[in-house]
Amino acid sequence: MNLLASSLAVVTTFTSPLSNIEFNMLALTPKEVETKLDSIFLFTPTDKEGNPMSFEFDVDGNKKNIYFAAFSPTAINFLNNKVISQSKDKEVKYIYTPKSLAKFSSLIEIEKKKSKKAILDVIYIPDPEQAEASKKLLLEQGYKKENIDNLVQNNPMIFCPNPTVTATEKTTKSSYIPCSTDYLTMKGLVDKAKIKKKYPWSKVEKPKVMAIPLTQFINTLKTSQENNIKEIKVIPTPSTLKVINQINLNNNK
Repeated sequence: MNLLASSLAVVTTFTSPLSNIEFNMLALTPKEVETKLDSIFLFTPTDKEGNPMSFEFDVDGNKKNIYFAAFSPTAINFLNNKVISQSKDKEVKYIYTPKSLAKFSSLIEIEKKKSKKAILDVIYIPDPEQAEASKKLLLEQGYKKENIDNLVQNNPMIFCPNPTVTATEKTTKSSYIPCSTDYLTMKGLVDKAKIKKKYPWSKVEKPKVMAIPLTQFINTLKTSQENNIKEIKVIPTPSTLKVINQINLNNNK
């Protein structure tokens, strides 16, 4: 297997996260699920109009046209240097455009319908900087050690508090359960959480950060019957906001 096949082997192919929803099992409506995924940001190669672009690869003798979504600035570097650099289309001009996960999924569905290319895939590139923290947390959460490397390489992670903690929006004063695609962002919030005891003798478990693979997180949104599922909000990471602001600044020049 060549380097490209090795690179592609460690990231997962996804169908649209919003497809195949079992409507009779939903705690959230399809629109509510979409709203939750609207707060998860990624970067995808696009043309100058912002339309996602696919890249052709020869993987073990088979031609594949692949769309990519990078989940952090560091993931962009990995995608450029280790993956797209091996594509037949590596000389094609493209830019990285920030999209929400929900928006990206809907655009890919449109591109697939109008494309005449035979084999189309979507690959998500996790943030490499989250790998070590993800491995440690997943091991503590009971995942088998022999499966963890593959799981982390294949899945962007969502970090959430367990037990849950709440944060408050400064403008609206509404409360929510914060999650993040960045471990340190989530850990900072958990460490600042104030633990309230109903009685002085009550035992209260100190919240910890847990790692949730993206596919599992989406499935939870689709199927969970927990009342507080509607309160979950994935907050943008500082590094992602910095890149998005810079891109918007450049576009407005």
